[in-house]
Formats: sequence, structure tokens, C-alpha cells
Amino acid sequence: MDKPVIMLVEDDPSIRELVGLYLMANDYEVREAGDISQAQAMLQHEHPDFMILDVLLPDGTGFELCRTLRQNGSEVPMLFLTCKNDTEDIVSGLELGGDDYMTKPFDPLILVSRIKAHMRRQAKQEKKEKAQPVQAEWIEPLTKREKEILSLIKAGFTNQEIAQHYQISLGTVKGYNNQLFSKLGAKNRTHAIMLATERGILPGT
Repeated sequence: MDKPVIMLVEDDPSIRELVGLYLMANDYEVREAGDISQAQAMLQHEHPDFMILDVLLPDGTGFELCRTLRQNGSEVPMLFLTCKNDTEDIVSGLELGGDDYMTKPFDPLILVSRIKAHMRRQAKQEKKEKAQPVQAEWIEPLTKREKEILSLIKAGFTNQEIAQHYQISLGTVKGYNNQLFSKLGAKNRTHAIMLATERGILPGT
């Protein structure tokens, strides 16, 4: 069985080396890029299972790379590495299609744990989607993560419980909620569930 491939886009060689060692120790293959141009060149022939993107890169930002990949149809999970815990910055990244973030300095063990959690959920979601009819797309389709969170909201999970479930911060969950409400045109959680059910995004009761 092939090992999962993680692409790390980070301009600091010491961080690339440290994170790479931890990932390989956990049976991942690692592809390293020092900037956006190098990452884009590698993506012409590489198909990673997960991407770690530094926010500040020599030739742009991890947000820009994320936006480009999402516009091209990529659904690979992406985690941002940022030097500041700026809520507005983080929400912007998540709205572009990011799945999570970590603030530097970070514990590599926690980073690996988050990657494993994301990939487990992705594998389960893909298995579930294969067993279900494909839903019709609408004007602004939801990402896999947004659909997952929407299902948890319908199941009665609070924001705090969703944060604990995904091992992410409460601020990240609120960012996802804002994305969901904006895309659905919903006023609140109850309204979002109603609209998603009407449009076939969620199954009816």
C-alpha cells in the first residue's frame, strides 16, 4: 500500500527539516517546496494527499496558492502555518478553502496529530460519498468540510463540541459557520439546516 503524500510549502529550511522528520517517522512521504513557484511546478506531476502551507512565502502567500488550487478544482486538505494569531487573517484563509491552521511556534507532534485526524475524516467522507447518490451542484457548492460541519450542526453539536471533534479552535469553527451562512444565505444555524435540507445538501428527516 502506498504511503500518503504530504506536500510542505515552507521557506524556512529548519522548519521543513523538522516537520519532514516527524512526518516520515509517522510513515508519510514528504514533498518539500520553498516557495509557490516550486510548489506549482511540483504539482504538475505530484498529487499530494495533504498540504501544509506557510502563509508568508518569498513569492506570495499560502492563501494565494490555496485560492489558485481551489479554483482549479483541487479538494486536497490544506493547513496553514501562520506567525500571528490574527482572527481576520485566519478567517480569510478558511474562506478561500483552507481546512485548518497552526500558529508558529508549534509542536510537531500536534501538527502530525491534526494531519492524521483530517485524513481519517477525509477517508470516511469519501467512503460515505461513494455509497450515496451524487448531489446536484448549485451556484456556490460547499466544500467537504463545510458539509461535515453542517451535518454536525444538524445533529445538535455546539460550536465548542465541533471544535473538540475536529481538534481545532473555536475561532476556526466560527469562521466555518460564517462561510456556511454566507453561501447558503442563512441568518442562523436553524435557517442554514432548513435551506440545506431544501436544496438536497442534507438528507430530509
